[in-house]
Amino acid sequence: MKNNIRHITIASWSRLAILVLSSVLFTACNEDVDVYADGDPVPIVYSILDPAADVQYVRLGRSYIGSAVSGDIPPEVDSTVWNMPHEVYLEEYTDGVKGNTYRFEPDNDIQKDTGFFPASNLRLYFAKFRPVYGRTYHLYVYFPDMVKMVSATTRVHDMPQILEPLPISVRKINFEQGQPCVIRWYPGQNTGVYEMIFRVHYRDSSALSEDFASADYSSGGVFNLKTDQMQEYSMGGPSFFQAMAREIPVKPGVVRQVISVEFIMMSGNEDLAIHFRSGQEIGSNFTNLTEYSNIGNGVGIFASRSISRVPNLALSNVTLDELANGDITGALGFKDSKGN
Repeated sequence: MKNNIRHITIASWSRLAILVLSSVLFTACNEDVDVYADGDPVPIVYSILDPAADVQYVRLGRSYIGSAVSGDIPPEVDSTVWNMPHEVYLEEYTDGVKGNTYRFEPDNDIQKDTGFFPASNLRLYFAKFRPVYGRTYHLYVYFPDMVKMVSATTRVHDMPQILEPLPISVRKINFEQGQPCVIRWYPGQNTGVYEMIFRVHYRDSSALSEDFASADYSSGGVFNLKTDQMQEYSMGGPSFFQAMAREIPVKPGVVRQVISVEFIMMSGNEDLAIHFRSGQEIGSNFTNLTEYSNIGNGVGIFASRSISRVPNLALSNVTLDELANGDITGALGFKDSKGN
């Protein structure tokens, strides 16, 4: 990768992926007023717009003061939510001209995992619409009793154009050492962070059953705000085989065969990129409220993400042979390029 592209750890991107799946956020307005004073609870908002999804989500919470005696004691239920009237809505703009307004309603259908925070009070809101690439969105959370507004704005980035790997069924991916797989793409406008994933689909066969599974080989996050030139990133060598050994359990008596490989590119807009980079630099996307936020009168992130896929690829014969017989992955039981 060129020097202007910064590599970010897989762990940081994984934390970001959780935000992408459960996020909620707010948009900017020119007449913002303070919604809290020093020492008051702070609105926390996360929302990641997805042009490929029919439903968009916003999660709304608030900061709280933890136990002075023990950090193991969960917060009081009422200390993590806003128990006062509020409205969540979003406005769509095209070249500065206001278009649709979408109002968000509480979502009580999504099953929430149990954990440290009171699950019943994790407030999630939804609206049915598809964001449009290149358009700007303003998100607002209005508290009428206080005549206060929390807001944010973001522009949905354009979909990157993948040049390599080519979307053809005969394309074989080579991960042997010294011969890395080079990914090439044209960035979409306003794009700033990427993750490249090769998903290996394989079959487990034994005397008792036949099962199908997959394992991911990930680049981690790649931070790059430049969108005026083709970009490239190399993957392969020992890191691929180490990822397979880490992802796939050893099962005595099981014979494995690679079925296909899918290439996945996750991308995020500039707001998500800066939030991601700041979270990586300060060490946590969840516990440090001084990280990058684009929420006016609150804390959080309002951004966009997209996913591009190239399916039905294959591993090269050399890669299959190393997967089957190499020191790192030989115990996994894969067949080589000749089916042995």
